[in-house]
Amino acid sequence: MNELHVTFPKSLEITLNKSESETVSTIKEIVALHLYKNGTISLGKAGEIMGLSKQEMLHLLSIRRIPINYDVDDLESDLETLDRVLG
Repeated sequence: MNELHVTFPKSLEITLNKSESETVSTIKEIVALHLYKNGTISLGKAGEIMGLSKQEMLHLLSIRRIPINYDVDDLESDLETLDRVLG
């Protein structure tokens, strides 16, 4: 995955009362969840940004009370996959 580097003031750690790694994780979560809620990125991409599996992302969405973006195309794709797997 290509990376984008963004600089934040060191004082953000103090403001958030978190370590550097916790601050980075928090920023990644905020960005990923915001983009997911707006429909800009998929569940998988949000998980990739945060370093989480799809199952972990679904759990996080549940904890944060964020609705899952699941439309008819997703359902049809899942049904096709299920049909292939079950034959």
